[in-house]
Amino acid sequence: MCNLKNTRAIFVDIDGTLTNSKKQVTKENAEAIKKAVDKGIFVIICSGRNFSYAVEKSKKANASNIVIVSNGAQIYDYSKHQSIYEENMDKSIVKKLVNELKKEGVEFILNTSNTRFGSKGLVRKIDDDEFFFDEIEDIGDEQIVQVVIEVDDFKTMDKAVKTVEKYDTLQILSLTKAYLEKDFSVKHFYADVNTKGINKGKGIKKFLELYNIKKEEVVCFGDYINDNKMFDECGYKVAMENASEELKKKADYITLSNDNSGVAYFINKFILD
Repeated sequence: MCNLKNTRAIFVDIDGTLTNSKKQVTKENAEAIKKAVDKGIFVIICSGRNFSYAVEKSKKANASNIVIVSNGAQIYDYSKHQSIYEENMDKSIVKKLVNELKKEGVEFILNTSNTRFGSKGLVRKIDDDEFFFDEIEDIGDEQIVQVVIEVDDFKTMDKAVKTVEKYDTLQILSLTKAYLEKDFSVKHFYADVNTKGINKGKGIKKFLELYNIKKEEVVCFGDYINDNKMFDECGYKVAMENASEELKKKADYITLSNDNSGVAYFINKFILD
């Protein structure tokens, strides 16, 4: 059992955890996180998203200036604009995958060490300060840490998943809930593809090694299936009220929902009080 008053690091997922249903960081969460950081506790955003999105939410949440992103493939210090650690994908494998999936009507985002690139037919457009690509060669020397595949119908997503599963060195870490629930009415499906063995837990484990923090000094918050491995590396595991049933079973505590600032509730009640 962890002594929560001795917490040295807190890891927080973004969507469905830190942010509410409107994708906003609540005032309550931001205030509680600031108090924890002021107390000397690392509060680290840990997400399947790319670093630019994670940094934006981290700043709004008053969190520490380090984020773990792309499902643990990169640890990024945004105060220094540099990676502390990253696991790059094999470009030759990514090129083969992209070329194969293009024929199936799949669109892509390539999360790299420094930015991200999107294919030109994306369902969800990337930001104006990011880039488009046609071929892998278009990204130059940028190193790929994650591939996000996006489609606009269930059938194409199903074919894409089966294609990725043929690659022994790749894995899908997160799938849109609509696919898992076989919701054919949805028009936006995505999947995060990483090198096999990469996950949020591995990113957290590396961070703890770098900063000499013990597992029993760590608390984490999550809501979805790609938080499973994160839970494995943290001494005290908190699931959101809106979390998947699978994750709730692994949790030491179930806090309030993301729409009720469950992160703030737990931090204030058990870590700061």
